[in-house]
Amino acid sequence: MSVDILDQVRQAVAEARATGDPRPGRPTLVRMTGATDYQVRKALATLADDERPAGASAGEPEPPTVPASPGASARLPRPWPLIFIGLAAAVAIWGGWVRLGELTGFGPINLLPGVGGGFTLNTAVVLPLSVEFYSAYALRVLLASDRLSERSRRFARRSFLASLVVGGGAQIASHIMAAAHVAGAPWPVTTVVACVPLLVIGLATGLATLVKRDTSASGDQR
Repeated sequence: MSVDILDQVRQAVAEARATGDPRPGRPTLVRMTGATDYQVRKALATLADDERPAGASAGEPEPPTVPASPGASARLPRPWPLIFIGLAAAVAIWGGWVRLGELTGFGPINLLPGVGGGFTLNTAVVLPLSVEFYSAYALRVLLASDRLSERSRRFARRSFLASLVVGGGAQIASHIMAAAHVAGAPWPVTTVVACVPLLVIGLATGLATLVKRDTSASGDQR
């Protein structure tokens, strides 16, 4: 670990302490110093050793903190309502995508022509499966991965927002055409919807490659 990185981390922590601001976390320090998460982690460990009282061993746990008030230890509400909210949203989103797919030419096809009765699949289901699953994957990468580079997080953030825009536009188009009793979507809508699966597989491949590259780099530094 570079001494310069340690000095930068120490200075950032000292400035936050002097101004009364919260202590900056690892992602913030990575952006401020331009170092890797591993280097920032080592610098924070060194600062913790320097601030440990004399006579305390490195492996000695810190004393437990006492809640500031009786309400501080109150149980947080459980997120079980999210199950029903998610199910309701999933049904609505799935129905909108399938209806839009059928209006733009997606529908039942025989995946095994010439082989007995074949295997029929309604290809309209690929739209919600691809777009909404990628949106969830990009959000997971954005929120739950503190070891990723800023480039990977930026790609995840932008593609997640793009998937939300595409999903919202699809729901709007689906409901408008259903309310107007349109038998078939206009060709611009059909063109955009037909390209959605290709765009999603490209974005998913790119994001997965960036995540794998950052994971490998972090492992090499360790």
